Amino acid sequence: MAKQPPITLAVDAAGGYNAPQEVVAAVAQASLHSDPQRPVFFTLVGDEVKLTEALSELNHNSERINICHASSVVGMSEIPRVAVDGKKDASISVACRLVANGEADAVVTAGNPGAAVLTALTYFNLVPHVRRAALAAVYPTPRLRGEKEDPFSLILDVGATLHADADDLVNFAVMGSAYARIVSKNPLPKVALLSNSRESTIGPREVVTAYQRLSEHPSVNFYGSIEGNEIPRGLADVIVCEGFAGDVAIKILEGVSEAAFELARSAYNSKVAWRMGLKLLSGGLRQLKQLTDFEEYGGAPLLGLDRVIILAHPRSQQKAIANALKVAIKNVRAELPKAIAELIEDNSR
Repeated sequence: MAKQPPITLAVDAAGGYNAPQEVVAAVAQASLHSDPQRPVFFTLVGDEVKLTEALSELNHNSERINICHASSVVGMSEIPRVAVDGKKDASISVACRLVANGEADAVVTAGNPGAAVLTALTYFNLVPHVRRAALAAVYPTPRLRGEKEDPFSLILDVGATLHADADDLVNFAVMGSAYARIVSKNPLPKVALLSNSRESTIGPREVVTAYQRLSEHPSVNFYGSIEGNEIPRGLADVIVCEGFAGDVAIKILEGVSEAAFELARSAYNSKVAWRMGLKLLSGGLRQLKQLTDFEEYGGAPLLGLDRVIILAHPRSQQKAIANALKVAIKNVRAELPKAIAELIEDNSR
């Protein structure tokens, strides 16, 4: 196999609640393992002094890690638009500029999500015929899918675009389907619209119109509409909605799993009989925790742009960052922006 050009990831090492230590640790570990056919390099973006000190304490391959200084960072509590406009040398801005200038192939950040989206939209271009980008998140389901028996379904948008019209929803469906096929190796993903009814004529006007168009779409394996209570069952591989509804839905899914463990902990401490029962269920509970743990799937891609950016959970530690790096590498290797652009172009003719 011919050797391919190396991949370089620009990693926002200042963003997130556990930066820079956890981010640097993940990159240091990743630098020790690389495909000789297509080596991966990392550019850590943040305070040069702090990053140098953090790296000096870790085993790493110095030939694969570069440091790019950024004098500021967008805090998690800052208003994204104000911070992005006022901090041109923030770590997320520097990382995105590296990619925009061709010095890196993708951005990975666990920083302020709103700031990351706004910065990406500032420095990257939307692919032709796409008016709005979509942030795609994964969530666990009981059903396995694809050649890798992936337990995760995809939901988009989850916050990049608060309100979407029918054209946007159709494009989200095409992009989500492409991501599931190319990255998740699911050859024929089922795509559903999130609505308040399964009926094709009930729901917001944009959802009803999108339903009609997706029913006849040549590139989308359309399942139909599903309601909110059906999301965890895994009936669809890709769920499409506007960003406001998607953001609420994904946070509810995260909250339900956390509440389940809190209830189990409370029950364990309350009665001996419940304690014995929970011990019998401990294996299943551990499996549920593993599936619902955001550290397992790493990060969410912002689809519809001509460059790759992966948003990791702001609470990400080393394991989650490491998985986000893997997701970014998969996206770059698959040339996902180009693949999505070609699909959108074909469908616009």
